[in-house]
Amino acid sequence: MTQRSYIKTAAAPVVEESNDAGTALDDPGVDKDALARLMTTGELLLIRDNAAGKGQMITGGIRIDRPVETVYGTITDYTHYTQFMPSTEECEVLATNGAVQDIRYVIKFKFLIFSWSVEYVWRHIFKPCQEITWRLLSSKGGKIREVIGSWRLYPIDDGRRTAAFYSIYSDISNVVPGLSKYLARDTSLEAAVNLSACIMVLRAVKQRTENPAWRQTK
Repeated sequence: MTQRSYIKTAAAPVVEESNDAGTALDDPGVDKDALARLMTTGELLLIRDNAAGKGQMITGGIRIDRPVETVYGTITDYTHYTQFMPSTEECEVLATNGAVQDIRYVIKFKFLIFSWSVEYVWRHIFKPCQEITWRLLSSKGGKIREVIGSWRLYPIDDGRRTAAFYSIYSDISNVVPGLSKYLARDTSLEAAVNLSACIMVLRAVKQRTENPAWRQTK
């Protein structure tokens, strides 16, 4: 059975929005080698609160038994995202300018009694085999109000394996009528949606990287 470790960090200062997605990995004193050791028995989840105590940035970590170059290749294989990325109906690179790409996604997602389909464009900035950051450029119908996140990859075990960290925050309060009322009553629900998405993405990337023929069950 998969084991999970949870770490909750201090409130993050308010900063101007950018593709530099501040995560719990940036907090002073975080020992990434220690985090990698925690992942030998399962997944690692870190929650960085905002000043109001609402879970804002979710970071998940998982060990992948392949080098960082192979993991990075899986993450950037946007042409085949519909085969292995959870809830992904469409994925299309719209524009490329050096280390920057604008990518359109169509996502179908279910949580509790709610289900929704959204179309949006993220702007990605790439640091090959190390980091990918992104932020929301546009959302069809304004359903998604904010998205920011990142992938960070660290070689472990003399480069044979990778400690992969996926971070995400998205404001989904406008995706379907009535959802904002649920979120207002229980602010942990929004974090739970991001947490669920984070875990599914990490597991999918691990599966696909370690078994290239693996496909997500639709």
